[in-house]
Amino acid sequence: MYKLFFFIIFILSICSCSKNEINDNSKNNTIIQNKKIEKIISLSPAVTDILIDLDVANKIIATDTFSKDILKKNNIDVSNIFDMLNPDAEKIISLDSDIIFINNLTAFYTKNSILSFSNIAIITITNSETLKGIENDIYFFGNVLNADDKAQEIVYNMRTKIKEIKDIGSTITNKKTVYFEISSLPNLYSFGTNVYLDDIINIIGAKNIFSNRNEWINVSEEDVVYLNPDIIFTSVDYVDNPVAEITNRPAWRDIDAVKNNKVFFVEGTSLPTHNIVSSIILMAKYIYPEEYKDIK
Repeated sequence: MYKLFFFIIFILSICSCSKNEINDNSKNNTIIQNKKIEKIISLSPAVTDILIDLDVANKIIATDTFSKDILKKNNIDVSNIFDMLNPDAEKIISLDSDIIFINNLTAFYTKNSILSFSNIAIITITNSETLKGIENDIYFFGNVLNADDKAQEIVYNMRTKIKEIKDIGSTITNKKTVYFEISSLPNLYSFGTNVYLDDIINIIGAKNIFSNRNEWINVSEEDVVYLNPDIIFTSVDYVDNPVAEITNRPAWRDIDAVKNNKVFFVEGTSLPTHNIVSSIILMAKYIYPEEYKDIK
């Protein structure tokens, strides 16, 4: 269910051609320059994930249901929870927050609600599609929340670990091919270039079988079978045993990844945040276990 939700998010992103509103909104610039932020509402799981490591989780007074799960994993309790698809605008306004962070999906449902006519500062954070975009998001939050030093520390740690992996990946000449499945049958989705997961595959020293295409894409079984990947990753968790679901597909039995038991479930790849590093390490070890055996 969790991944199904994020699948909906990126489908919505594809359809809406949404634009990040961070940089060109004078209202937001005023907030950055003049306002002390003490009460935050986050209706975006990716934003919540970043806010926790910026050490401002104590300022979060309300979240969406998916952010609640993230907070719970970090032993943080927030009592005001809203449905991202149908947030209670009147209740949100009554909380008198200093700022509300929303994403593509919440924006879609709140732009025309009474929330839009309130005086609350609302900032839409479009989910970043590149590693550089993730860094920029972290810097932005650090700037807004007076946590610049912590933001720089997070980005530094992220860059350091990725460089460590990239240094190994750059030495690999026999590049294995990878298919990464975001959505299972009957609607197969993956990605081409200009997506952070494609960046990750390249950094590891492998090659995305759809590197000749761009952004999030719908693919067919025939596409994958023809391109015959060495490795298959899936982040689908809304079906029982997604690895078995792939390996049992009749048309896929002759794919090298299936024949050689190189189909892996990778969690933690749906949120475009600095914590993607843990998934990069896991993917690297799956693709090239010997080369990355000492990476922690």
